[in-house]
Amino acid sequence: MSQITEAEVFRACRTLFGPELSLNHDFLHYLQPSGVRSAYRKKAKATHPDRFAISAVGTREKQHRLFQDLNQAHEIVLKFLKQRERLSISSYFRNRNTAGYSHTKRRRQDPPCSKFYRGRLPSRPLQFGLFLYYLGLIPFNAVISAITWQRRQRPVLGEIAKRWGWLNDSQIKQILNYRSGMHKFGERAEQLGLLTSLQVRAMLIHQRNRQKQMGLYFIDQGVFDEETLNQLLLQLAEHNRTYRQGFGGHYYFYHRQ
Repeated sequence: MSQITEAEVFRACRTLFGPELSLNHDFLHYLQPSGVRSAYRKKAKATHPDRFAISAVGTREKQHRLFQDLNQAHEIVLKFLKQRERLSISSYFRNRNTAGYSHTKRRRQDPPCSKFYRGRLPSRPLQFGLFLYYLGLIPFNAVISAITWQRRQRPVLGEIAKRWGWLNDSQIKQILNYRSGMHKFGERAEQLGLLTSLQVRAMLIHQRNRQKQMGLYFIDQGVFDEETLNQLLLQLAEHNRTYRQGFGGHYYFYHRQ
């Protein structure tokens, strides 16, 4: 089985997960077959040529190409996952000799983001991922990967607003195409006068409530089991109660089942 290049894997992931995805080695390290299958099924359902059987010839040809690209991307990512089982993510790309890969000389020591923290817990409330990092249980890049995984579970704001009858397709497109200093969907919608701040806040709360808890990610990765998770949540609750004075309590949970 020939090795695939880093560029090929990244292109395939963008096809499967969307161009807005932030791709890096951490993402590839934590990528799981279940996530690949889920993304493929979702895209296949939307792009399958059978859905466009009565459309214009040009549309049918375009969808056929998109579906072919999707299948090819799916195969590439599955091939990468099989190869990853035998090689670590760093050695996989370090030992390749392919054109277009500029980082041919790698540092022998681990990058700072992959190191484990050794020190005292900060005297302030912490969110769960940072709490694990400051306990020395996970490196910081694992925090980033967990946040990325968690945010991918959220329904997007445009879908929520449309389902609640606050925006239509044309307005959502207008917000997405709006160029300004505002990068977030809600901020742009407010600036355009299409949503109020209360509406945006309500959608954000709904969005966060629908996402999976970060602890499930680390259970999935085998970092700890459910019993240990509950113990860690109790420790976090006690820590945050101790240092909550002077901090916005709505940013931190003190105990969560």
